[in-house]
Amino acid sequence: MRPTIPFKEYEKGTTRDVYLVVEPIALKIEADQIGDARRMLGRLTLWFLDQIESGKLEPWKARSSYFLLYIYLTDNYLGDVLGEDAQELIYEGTLLHEYGTELGPDIDLMRKIAAQLKGKEG
Repeated sequence: MRPTIPFKEYEKGTTRDVYLVVEPIALKIEADQIGDARRMLGRLTLWFLDQIESGKLEPWKARSSYFLLYIYLTDNYLGDVLGEDAQELIYEGTLLHEYGTELGPDIDLMRKIAAQLKGKEG
């Protein structure tokens, strides 16, 4: 059984822009619309990667969104509520502050998983 911590509580501990990016995904999870949440995560990831690669977004800023989503999920849910593939994507996203280094995320893997999530109904 998950704790009854409203997602709104996370707004206090993060910047407003990061909260606004993650909130729609969290609301879909709260509404038990997991397929929608997975598709949103896939689309968001592809957008983040395009923005990072074009130099329009600093990788650490995107990383903050994955980190908030990770904290929200681990605080409120047992197991991989979004599925193992989405969990792997979130994990890789938490490494974005190391983008372009040996310790950074596997961008090809992120793109592959994100594309799969974006196209799935479930």
